Amino acid sequence: MLRKTLIFSLLLSAQWLGAQDSIRCQDVVYLKGGSVFRGTISAYDPATLLIITTWSGASLQIPGKSVRRVVQQCHGTKRIREARQYNFNERGWYHSSRASLLFGEPDNGYSLQHSSGYKLNRLLSVGMGVGLENYGPGGYDPVTVPLFVEARGYLTKQRISPFYSFGAGWSLIGKEQRVFDWWGGEANIQNWKGGWLAQGQLGYRIGNHFLTFIGIRLQQMERDWDNGAWGGGFGTDRHLKKRVELGIGLLL
Repeated sequence: MLRKTLIFSLLLSAQWLGAQDSIRCQDVVYLKGGSVFRGTISAYDPATLLIITTWSGASLQIPGKSVRRVVQQCHGTKRIREARQYNFNERGWYHSSRASLLFGEPDNGYSLQHSSGYKLNRLLSVGMGVGLENYGPGGYDPVTVPLFVEARGYLTKQRISPFYSFGAGWSLIGKEQRVFDWWGGEANIQNWKGGWLAQGQLGYRIGNHFLTFIGIRLQQMERDWDNGAWGGGFGTDRHLKKRVELGIGLLL
């Protein structure tokens, strides 16, 4: 009985060792230029350097900013583990499109904006933008076209990074004359004029292209009115729209 048990244990050990030999792993490095290297990584810092020894025995030193992604492949098992590395391009041109809801009193509204500019580094980008907005759809508020300059930046060297954005400019309003008749009498005429705007956003960049954020929007406008229906009175009202913004965006 002891002999049979010993033989059985030896067979199990042999099978386990064979299984271990059949599971062979290799590191695969994909570069931004399209090159691929396979071997064993001995050191990797995304900000500086990756060192890999290929299966031919050559040791390569690759700048970290040239690495697009790193994958570990294990033969003999169906599992493939991929290391999602930080590969956000911190310099160069950018384009950002955003859609958001504007919450405030007395009405809620919407905002569509697009901006383009240049990333000086991870922490500072500068650009210009244009948009289409309404602070009270369905009411008396006009549609505005904001023109603005902005500064933005990404706070950490990670795939999911907090970001900030601040902008300032001027909103335009086309010929916006509205006439309201009061019980068939004389007209109440309103003309809107655009004014300065300021906005700030805080949120997260998820991956390299998706944005989600919350912000604050300030928009100054003027309304000239002539109330002929009530004795010919007229005047100018100045409005400061204050809104909390909640939105998403696409970064390219």
